Amino acid sequence: MAITSDLDNIVKWFEEEVCPGILLKVPDDKVNDGGYNVQTAHPAAFAMYIPTQDRKPPDVAAPIPSLCVQLLKGKQAPAQHIGQMTIQLALATWNPGQHGSEMAVPEQDPQALGGVKYRREPSENFKRNLEGWRDVWSFTDNVLQAIENTEYIAGLRLVKENGIEYGPFTEDGALVSYYPYWFCWVQFTLEHGLARKIPADYEKLL
Repeated sequence: MAITSDLDNIVKWFEEEVCPGILLKVPDDKVNDGGYNVQTAHPAAFAMYIPTQDRKPPDVAAPIPSLCVQLLKGKQAPAQHIGQMTIQLALATWNPGQHGSEMAVPEQDPQALGGVKYRREPSENFKRNLEGWRDVWSFTDNVLQAIENTEYIAGLRLVKENGIEYGPFTEDGALVSYYPYWFCWVQFTLEHGLARKIPADYEKLL
């Protein structure tokens, strides 16, 4: 087992199994009102740390939205030839409010199916609110569903008997607000086999 390769493989698993099915807003720290041209992207997946804008990989739209695979602790049981890793996923999204292009307004139209059609509001029609937290929790729901429906992640057994924990980021027991950024975490345990090389001196005794 190599810790770094395991983490890379876990990142790849989430890149392939979870991220493609999710679209979230790409941040613009200079414009977050009606002047923002809504752009969405699949969440990026990183190992251990979320890079800054100037250090992100060239094929990544932005450091956020993202899913970061973090190793919190590991445990080896040589006698049982198994090891366990406590993994935390840090989920991050950005949403300052509802932009016009996201709003579908119903209008009566006898020609339309069901007699109703929908038109999009102009992009500049922006409603600032604190509802952006819904994005990160929807993201969390998708992640939880993917984890619950599998037995193995990147070849490592999901230790379902340990449960799966999740929640918002807190500080001193209180919810933290980094509006318009929103954060959650998901935590679970993965198990792997141990196959250590036997020292030559011991091999002579076998």
